Amino acid sequence: MGKKDSWIEEFEALGQSGDAIMALVTERNRLLRSGGDALKVSARIRQSQNNFSYDLTALQRDLERDRSSKKLSPKEYDRRRNLLNEVEIRKKEIQKAFEDKGKTSLMSSGMSNPAYEPEESENTVGYSNSELTAQQQETMNVQDDGLKRIAQIVRRQKKIGIAIGDEIDGQNEIIDELTDRTEATAGRISRQTRAVNHVSRKEGSVCGYWVTIILLFVAIISMVIWTVTG
Repeated sequence: MGKKDSWIEEFEALGQSGDAIMALVTERNRLLRSGGDALKVSARIRQSQNNFSYDLTALQRDLERDRSSKKLSPKEYDRRRNLLNEVEIRKKEIQKAFEDKGKTSLMSSGMSNPAYEPEESENTVGYSNSELTAQQQETMNVQDDGLKRIAQIVRRQKKIGIAIGDEIDGQNEIIDELTDRTEATAGRISRQTRAVNHVSRKEGSVCGYWVTIILLFVAIISMVIWTVTG
């Protein structure tokens, strides 16, 4: 079985985060019906929704980037686009469930009939307090697992970014060193050439030509040795 690419892993982690948020909304709604303290859970839901929206936007951006770079076939792009559309629908459902129950709670708290009792949903009917507590704990565990997976993905992406940055720095150092050596070599050649021209102008005999040839030979050998050992 081939290794999943990072986009699929992040998409699956996002799906788990959505399930965790919906479970928190269910728990918050149960607390509202029972008169419990739902403020902390509501705060966690809002923070999780913000993270969910951010991660969804990142997936959409990455998908368009992969499409532009021809990394995906048109069929695979359409498949992933449809997956994200489903997540968008899921996001709206979560937001609606969160907002609607909050409105219902406010309306219920203003009713004048003291005997009014909110109806239990099918998610809580027949459960004892200990069972509901266990269900709440399970909800928290699911959310924590989803957040841990997201944190792992972020850490992995950070390590990749650092490694790429280190590689670029190393390549830049090599390029700078080669540039310095090239400039130094060009300077040495220029000086040797001027020296040879000077000798050539002073020596018009055959001996002068031999001296020129020997100097050029020595200069070339010196540059080769300096380049190899430098």
